[in-house]
Amino acid sequence: MLASLAWWGLSAALWLALVDNTHFQELVAGAVVACIGAAAALIVRAQRRFVTRPRPSWLLRLWRPAMYYLRDLVPVALALSRRARGRFVTVPFDAHRESPREAARRVLMKSTGSFAPNTYVVGADEERGILLVHQLVARDDVTADVDPLSLR
Repeated sequence: MLASLAWWGLSAALWLALVDNTHFQELVAGAVVACIGAAAALIVRAQRRFVTRPRPSWLLRLWRPAMYYLRDLVPVALALSRRARGRFVTVPFDAHRESPREAARRVLMKSTGSFAPNTYVVGADEERGILLVHQLVARDDVTADVDPLSLR
């Protein structure tokens, strides 16, 4: 019950921030949309197997993807002006263990590996232990670009 009220409150606050007025019709519509948003959040929450538990040291390294972002801006802009197609590469990825810490590692690796504009994690084959990665400008060390937090 508490979770549904919290999600409803967050959804209603987001609605008010986006609509930016308090006319009665907007408040009624926002209440209905907040109910739908809270129900969707609870359905998704019920599907999770466990809550992720990242190591604090991983979170302290979140500045690294921002540096990769700045590093990639000019080469990507030049490649786009030349209409470069890029390349697909597979990278080894250990995903066989099931635990909250390993789930956090997989989520962080996939999301931070896709933060910089040059490298994008297209998908993961967890059974074969590989990530499919697209790079617009080819780099020598793809694994460093995919894993800026050194989670491997």
